[in-house]
Amino acid sequence: MWVSFREGVRSARAAVGLAGLLLLAGPWLLLRKGSGPWRAVAWVAWRSLLWGFGIRVRVHGTPVPGALVVANHVSWSDIPVMGSVIDAGFVAKDDVAGWPLIGRLTQAYGCLFVSREARGKVAEQALQVAARLTHGHGLILFPEGTTGEGDTCLPFRSSLFAMIPAGTPVQPLTLRYAHADGRPLSAQERRAVAWIGDDELLPHAMALARRSRLVAELWFGEPMEAGERKALTRACFEVIEGRLAATTGRQGAREPHRALTDCLAAIE
Repeated sequence: MWVSFREGVRSARAAVGLAGLLLLAGPWLLLRKGSGPWRAVAWVAWRSLLWGFGIRVRVHGTPVPGALVVANHVSWSDIPVMGSVIDAGFVAKDDVAGWPLIGRLTQAYGCLFVSREARGKVAEQALQVAARLTHGHGLILFPEGTTGEGDTCLPFRSSLFAMIPAGTPVQPLTLRYAHADGRPLSAQERRAVAWIGDDELLPHAMALARRSRLVAELWFGEPMEAGERKALTRACFEVIEGRLAATTGRQGAREPHRALTDCLAAIE
């Protein structure tokens, strides 16, 4: 009975957090993008959602303004987690644009929606990324192209790396979800947090809301200049994979040289 009561309280908290996001959606969409009030509303909206789902954000390092941030990808909640910390849009799969409300808000936030399956549009999409970065607007890229369970990196798909203007600052970012006290999640708990494959968004969000509180830890690595694609992909992958191995307590689960080989094999 007590467990059910606690889950009910958590669900109610999530509903309040979502209501806060809904109340702020109108001003967010109407205010001039990039203005001080617009940024404040966006920050409060993301924080309201995170509070509702019991996710606290802990930051290590400093984001570089105007950089291309390269991050691992775990769940839909990565968007409010990173959006509450980084003043940058996302390079997101085009199906995100169709999400109820979130799609509209991410469009207003300055996201670029790309089709990872339409190979004929890769050059056009990469040019859009380059244009955004050239004008000093930061972007967040998930080069895995999908979500994983958060204990290791999936191979990076780096076709969009090829059109990043030379000299652009690129900053690797590692994301890890953990218990509120910092303890690593178990394999079962990681799977419950991760939004993978055919998971339905609403049932997943409801289940996440009923869980105990989490911390989303963000590690900002040292920025590097964009250059040759394979070298850049290798460098970003090594930083993120190495941090995940160190922070999730994973030992020997995946040999580093094999992980890197898998990554490079995915480079087109």
